[in-house]
Amino acid sequence: MSTATEETTQAESAFLELHKRRQQSTQAPEAVKELNQTGIQRFELLKFPHSKHEMFTYARTAETVGTPYALAGSDEVSEEFVESAAYTVCEKTRLVLVNGFLSEGLSNTEGLNGVAVSGLSDAMAQGEIRDYLSAGAENENDVFASLNAAFFSEGLFIDVPANTAMKSPIMILYVSTGGEKPEASFPRLLVRVGRGAEVQFIVKFVGPGENYLVDAVQDFILEENSSVGLTQIQADPENSRHFCKTRVRQKKDSRFNLIGALSGARLARDHFECRLQEPGAEMSMKGVTVLCNEEQAHRFIRIHHEAPHCVSEQNFKNVINDRGRSSIDGTVIVNQGAQLTRSDQLINNLMLSDGAHADGKPNLMIYADDVKCTHGNTVGQIDGDQLFYLQTRGLSREAAKSLLTTSFAQSIIESIPFPEAIADLNGTLLKKLEAKNG
Repeated sequence: MSTATEETTQAESAFLELHKRRQQSTQAPEAVKELNQTGIQRFELLKFPHSKHEMFTYARTAETVGTPYALAGSDEVSEEFVESAAYTVCEKTRLVLVNGFLSEGLSNTEGLNGVAVSGLSDAMAQGEIRDYLSAGAENENDVFASLNAAFFSEGLFIDVPANTAMKSPIMILYVSTGGEKPEASFPRLLVRVGRGAEVQFIVKFVGPGENYLVDAVQDFILEENSSVGLTQIQADPENSRHFCKTRVRQKKDSRFNLIGALSGARLARDHFECRLQEPGAEMSMKGVTVLCNEEQAHRFIRIHHEAPHCVSEQNFKNVINDRGRSSIDGTVIVNQGAQLTRSDQLINNLMLSDGAHADGKPNLMIYADDVKCTHGNTVGQIDGDQLFYLQTRGLSREAAKSLLTTSFAQSIIESIPFPEAIADLNGTLLKKLEAKNG
């Protein structure tokens, strides 16, 4: 047995022992315990990824899984920290989860206007919800998502009634507290959007401390003719580890639009899985990543066209400096019978140093003959002609370089429909570029 294999086996054993101790001490409802058991069984089957694992080709996970974690509790977070991370546009539609537990004192639900919010354990009393979660855990293909099913003790269920039109976005603020010793939390979110409803979500991952693992799973179920916008911001500190799997299920004529921003961490990985299950469903996904030092950020994407007349669009821009590592592994699968599919995918990487590393793997798997699908991937440095032109207009070389790099990333950031979120990212993501170019 190789050293790497031995270390992986030890890491798996550590999580199995952690799960055993938790199950012996927890007072969770029986439905949650059953899902936990399904999750740990799936984890034992999937196992932690080796270096050639298809889903983790580019993400270096050995250091993360080899860290001995304690389970984070429902710690307190200051109101000042929450106010600094939240947006005023969501002042009365804000849900704060601290280490995966809803904090009623830090949340404000005055403006939800009929949107029901409950604990996921309570929602599992509904057979439909329980069956959905059980099926997801039994068929899970991502080992870190299976760990979420194994360890979550409470989650959040948001039920948007049919024909609801929310004026204000709903903010989900995931706060991980961190500590001197590594801690792990497993937030869980399930959103069901009724027929004809329209709602916007802002999801943001933050932490006042460091040295933590946040391993989240999110599910969005869109009924016929519903519309969901999701702005998702990963703003965990550099010395943290971030995993998030987002699953989307779309019915007839539904629309799902995601804009995601990754600032990187010791390891950050987003897994996105969308199934366009009925005719007329549409989804779009835009993303921006800015990395420096030795930060990592990875996206793993699978879009399943399962019905005719569906549309998917993807556009990503990544800026990598120093020894940062970025990857996007994205596949669009057009199933048999999914005729008249339209799908476009474009990945652009801007490299600012010799040590930077970016991998792009756009892929199409097409089993229908009447489709229009494109994909592309570019990796390059700052255009010398553009740099020279700006210098002839009176800008210094560094100022010209900063303008070009920020403009590259800003084209995605400015598509976010919330000015506060744009200003936030301009002051965090783009400040990283200014600091490096200054």
